[in-house]
Amino acid sequence: MIAAPAFADCLRTLVATPSVSSTVPRLDMSNRPLCETLANWLQPLGFACELLPLPDQPDKVNLVASRGRGEGGLILSGHADTVPYDDSGWHSDPFTLSEGANRWHGLGSCDMKGFLALCV
Repeated sequence: MIAAPAFADCLRTLVATPSVSSTVPRLDMSNRPLCETLANWLQPLGFACELLPLPDQPDKVNLVASRGRGEGGLILSGHADTVPYDDSGWHSDPFTLSEGANRWHGLGSCDMKGFLALCV
């Protein structure tokens, strides 16, 4: 049986994968590498993964991962981007998962990259 990566390893990788979304073009980033990473973890676990580019932003994608067929089911839905950040507001690298005071810190670690790692 293929096992999913450990939660901390998933979260560390997701936080390290920049996916900032902004209306300011110089700050805006693709979320494709993050979604590709998720798909690469989910496919060996039996999920059919599809990356759907946004019509007006082909460097941005939606990941649809499904497993099984039939009526009923469960949808886990989230976003793969983060807000822009200001280096001066961070005491550590926002793209490196760090731990302090029994908490993990990193850009997106609570919203939504932590949830995505938990889903995997």
